[in-house]
Amino acid sequence: MSRLVGDVNKHAHAHHICYRCLHRFQKEETLKEHLQYCTEHSIQHVKMPEEGENILSFTNIQFQHRVPFIIYADFESLIVPMDSAQQCENISFTNKIAQHQPCGYAYVLIGPNSTVMKPVTVYRGDNAAEHFVQSLIQVKKELVGQLTHVAPMIFTKKDEHNFLSATQCYICKNALGKDRVRDHCHITGQYRGALHSVCNLQYKLKKCIPVIFHNLKNYDAHHILQGLKTVKDHEVKVIATSMEKYISFSLANRED
Repeated sequence: MSRLVGDVNKHAHAHHICYRCLHRFQKEETLKEHLQYCTEHSIQHVKMPEEGENILSFTNIQFQHRVPFIIYADFESLIVPMDSAQQCENISFTNKIAQHQPCGYAYVLIGPNSTVMKPVTVYRGDNAAEHFVQSLIQVKKELVGQLTHVAPMIFTKKDEHNFLSATQCYICKNALGKDRVRDHCHITGQYRGALHSVCNLQYKLKKCIPVIFHNLKNYDAHHILQGLKTVKDHEVKVIATSMEKYISFSLANRED
């Protein structure tokens, strides 16, 4: 048995093989310890999926809908010297000599069809992190009407021809039959295509405004945390990788 499975690596010596799972061990003592656990479980084997069930496809249609609004933002900081207490020389310590203080920010709001909704917002001054969070809350209040209002469909003669001649759902790409409905953008009212009724129900507009930072986890998140401490009427949720690094924040009204 050692010769049969010994060519899977470059080890020149004989292996001790478990006849139940064909796992290899260099020492016989290790094999004996393994057998105590291996014999307690049934023998496993590879089972391939049946024909017709061996293809994976994307089914989370609700995640395909593009968000209508998105914000790209960035912070600027000053490196401010700081006084640190005298440390004991007998123990290891870190001597902090400066800290990053946010002194300003800028962001741009992008709307449907990649249009710039308004001039780039730029702020320079004190309490930049707190000012940034309050500015985003104000943007949300301005856009909430467009996110909740359903614009009437703009349906032209050309759109009607495309709808009647469509042979496949533009979401799932499967064939269309009698089960076909019209889909349109709830923000602009533009007709988008023909699709199945079930696809249309799942293809929903996500009522959120993403804010994208470059290097959020390692830098900008620390500034945002300082600004969030002034927010009282909103609920904050985070996705963290550690106690100090966060890859995502979400901010919503407590009554939402």
